[in-house]
Amino acid sequence: MNRAEETQWPEAPGAGALGDDRWATAIHRPKTVDEVCEAVRRQAELGEAVYPQGGRTALHYGRPPARPGAAIDLAGLNRVVDYPHADMTITVEPGITISALGSILAEHRQRLLIDVPQPHRATIGGAQATAVCGPRRFGLGRARDQIVGVSFVTSEGIEVKGGGRVVKNVAGYDFPKLLTGSMGTLGVITQMTLKVRPIADASGLVWVRVPSAETLEGWLAGLNASATRPVAVDLLNPSAAKEIGASAGLEADGSWVLVVGFEDNADSVAWQIDEFGREIGRRDFEVLRDANSEALWSALTEFQAEESGAFTCVANLRPSRVVAYLKGLAPDRWSTQAHAGNGVIHMRAVGEWTEERAGEEVDALRAAAVRDGGNLIVDRCPTNWKDQLRVWGEPRADWALVLGIKRALDPKGLMNPGRFVVDL
Repeated sequence: MNRAEETQWPEAPGAGALGDDRWATAIHRPKTVDEVCEAVRRQAELGEAVYPQGGRTALHYGRPPARPGAAIDLAGLNRVVDYPHADMTITVEPGITISALGSILAEHRQRLLIDVPQPHRATIGGAQATAVCGPRRFGLGRARDQIVGVSFVTSEGIEVKGGGRVVKNVAGYDFPKLLTGSMGTLGVITQMTLKVRPIADASGLVWVRVPSAETLEGWLAGLNASATRPVAVDLLNPSAAKEIGASAGLEADGSWVLVVGFEDNADSVAWQIDEFGREIGRRDFEVLRDANSEALWSALTEFQAEESGAFTCVANLRPSRVVAYLKGLAPDRWSTQAHAGNGVIHMRAVGEWTEERAGEEVDALRAAAVRDGGNLIVDRCPTNWKDQLRVWGEPRADWALVLGIKRALDPKGLMNPGRFVVDL
């Protein structure tokens, strides 16, 4: 029995969900940073936990909450603090949705550098806290690469700032990167400064059916020495290709599909698509350009957020091992999308599964990922499966560092307890 099961939780959902069938004792809806500080101090005085929330698109992520506490709904902190667009940075509060932020940036022909599923619900604070990434990670980088400044409220109800609008060396903790992916376990993000970039003049997605795994390995190896500069290199198994292709009117015909994305000016995109065909020795692929590519870009981004199937996993390993890893996954049991250039594989279990069967297969897939220099996490599954499936994967040596930082910044263990890889 885990700690969450031993604790008396509210039985009524009146104060809102915390995930994993746990309910908040109360909900705070601050509109200012001072109100966030006051809410955290109030929870500390009560000895209760603090659960920061944004668009609530990832309440299933991580281990179950460990102790009763209040939700802090950050939707009211949704302002743009500073936008010197010529400097290509923007400072915002965490509660602004991805779609709203995208609309503001689009007024100056600029954009965020991360792909976030469910953009009308997801907030920028939640996206940074979970370090979400999508297909463009290959060319544009990770969430932690885009943040240059952050402010957050500690478990003592004090606002702390780290970094700034201009990238520079930092002494001590690099708070912008430290808070990214921390799952709200170190503090409540109240403000962040992000890099932005111009919207590309043109976009093209190549959809090419793959005849064999051996061919795939050759193509992917060739992209490492390619004269082209793709922003996305996604590999879809037949199950995922059928689902993702349908959203854009594309056929997979039971084949594996390689999707390669290019963004630049129109002449550059056209040349890169032509050069890609020359390099692989094929011209029988489909190309979606500009507005016609938007549905496929969206489907590639949304795949990881789809909640069908019994559970979903994410493996990371050396990019050179992606094809060999995927060959061991039966398409009738797994639907998979690999960001092949980065070695990140999203896997959705298909059909009926028992906890025992899931545990056996996850253990085997995790062991294979570890052998290939990575790990495997389970990012969605039934709550009562989480212990057996070990949702955060194989323990790593750097988890001790995570615990040390947690103790330094949250010595009472108030912030989102239980959720992350280690807990006080």
